[in-house]
Amino acid sequence: MSDSGNSEIVVTAVKRADTLHALAGRSLTRAELQDEIDVSRTTTHRIVRELADKTLIRRVGGTYELTPLGRIVAREVEHLQDTVTAAEKLGALLPSLDRTDIDVELLADATITVQESGDPYRPVRRFVSLLRDSGTLRGFDTTTIAPMYVDEIRDSILDGMRTEIIYLPPVIDQILDDHHDATEAAIESGQLDLYIHDELPFGLAIFDDRVGVGGYDETGVLRVFADTDSPQVRSWAESLYEEYHDKATSIREHDNWAG
Repeated sequence: MSDSGNSEIVVTAVKRADTLHALAGRSLTRAELQDEIDVSRTTTHRIVRELADKTLIRRVGGTYELTPLGRIVAREVEHLQDTVTAAEKLGALLPSLDRTDIDVELLADATITVQESGDPYRPVRRFVSLLRDSGTLRGFDTTTIAPMYVDEIRDSILDGMRTEIIYLPPVIDQILDDHHDATEAAIESGQLDLYIHDELPFGLAIFDDRVGVGGYDETGVLRVFADTDSPQVRSWAESLYEEYHDKATSIREHDNWAG
């Protein structure tokens, strides 16, 4: 088949994605298909003919079903739709992720939590819920978590959660100005290590069982948080973390460190 023929199949499949989805894993009569995709009888006839001409569906007895090619194409179209949906939700993260080597489609199945009108801290609550279920936390962040959650995070560290985070210099300054004694106590306990790096792309959190990435607005508020248990994403996250960790300096070298 020519490249133009392949392109026509792709265009048709995307345009008729709802019909391919309706036939996934089952056979339908033309009347049943019409009800499923909620179009007129004439339109259903045209769609069936169009998909059959591209060898994406076939008639068996009185019903229609996906061909082997149709099943493959239907899966890929669904995956494409999921990836586009994920990319749209990731919004604030896309420019930063684009500078890394991660394939955004790996986040297509992630839990993506975004701000909502009247509820700007939904992404933060998702982060904290994962924190509660984890015994360790590694990562980096361009800002501090919303103040209402700082005490809970500090308590988790002092209760034995092993934590290692890289921050931008101004964030380290703020932490030492506002919570010097508590930070020093946590570090001396061996449960916390903080590092400084001049440039960080976004928020990254590596929990026991999941990995999260966060994007912020210009005021430092977490706008979107995507988390997943994907082994591929975890491998990418650990490699990226080590890359930044290797170039970071310990908080113990900070001018305001008295430990």
